[in-house]
Amino acid sequence: MSASIEHPTQLSNSSLASLPQGVPGPTYDRGRVSVGIVHVGVGGFHRAHQAMYLDRLMNQGQALSWGICGVGVMPADQRMKEALSAQDGLYTLVVNNPDGTIEPTVIGSII
Repeated sequence: MSASIEHPTQLSNSSLASLPQGVPGPTYDRGRVSVGIVHVGVGGFHRAHQAMYLDRLMNQGQALSWGICGVGVMPADQRMKEALSAQDGLYTLVVNNPDGTIEPTVIGSII
């Protein structure tokens, strides 16, 4: 699957319905997700792995009580907090496949 990774509008809960075609987003009601994990730092590795796996489970109707609350303890964590807060905790994960195709997915497990 190859899709555009450009978002015409900033990600937010209200913009999920208008994601570009081919860019999947959360299919679950994010309002029903409660915090079950407090994770120190929500850097790239965490967002590309644990948060993505939880988002997949949530899309299957599972793990809605395992939403992630990110906690920053370093001064540089403030920038991530501001970026995620401005997007209601949403972000786009882009997987670059060996065949050159890309798979963008909007992840919603960080609440």
